[in-house]
Amino acid sequence: MTEISIVTVEEQPLLAARTSVTFAEVPGKLLPLMDQVGAFVREHGIDGAGQNVWFYRDVNGGRMQVDVGLQVPAATEAADGFVRSATPAGRCAHATFHGDYAGIPGVHQAIHQWCAEQGLVLAGPCWEIYGDWHDDPARRRTDMYHLLA
Repeated sequence: MTEISIVTVEEQPLLAARTSVTFAEVPGKLLPLMDQVGAFVREHGIDGAGQNVWFYRDVNGGRMQVDVGLQVPAATEAADGFVRSATPAGRCAHATFHGDYAGIPGVHQAIHQWCAEQGLVLAGPCWEIYGDWHDDPARRRTDMYHLLA
């Protein structure tokens, strides 16, 4: 069972590749973008870079507007086709998932269901923060946030 709670978060600046995808294109189209952003950050020696983030800015119909990026210091400038973005500040429904990434969609569904049961209205934007990579899927951590209205 997924434990879901309400948390208040601060804005988190990102350096990201911006794209539009269908549900069927995740993760195939997003993983290469994540690798590109990571390579750019390493090549340019950007200090203070944090975790990988997939920020779903807008979901409309079957398409999602997604920023695939890395947490970076606020002063980091966009370059080479990447954009400055940020996850929003505010109250969020939050869940931490440990396991194979294939289980992530089920956690998002659980968050939606839990919010409906609690009478909470989702604002739309949501994001996933990926912990450090482990070959053992049981040791992988993904934090999921859904902004509340």
